[in-house]
Amino acid sequence: MLMKALDTLHVSAVGPDNIRAGQTFEIADADGEILRQRGLAEPVEAQPEAAKPARTRAK
Repeated sequence: MLMKALDTLHVSAVGPDNIRAGQTFEIADADGEILRQRGLAEPVEAQPEAAKPARTRAK
């Protein structure tokens, strides 16, 4: 499950560093639900796609 942190938190299952507010991270569904219930993170439905570079016309 992809989540976005609402506050700085530390989840050892995600990694050794703190997760800052606004940062997205991947976590197991059950653990993500616990964070959501505690108001520490919210689910992210989909990652925004990166802007595609403009295509140039061949001459």
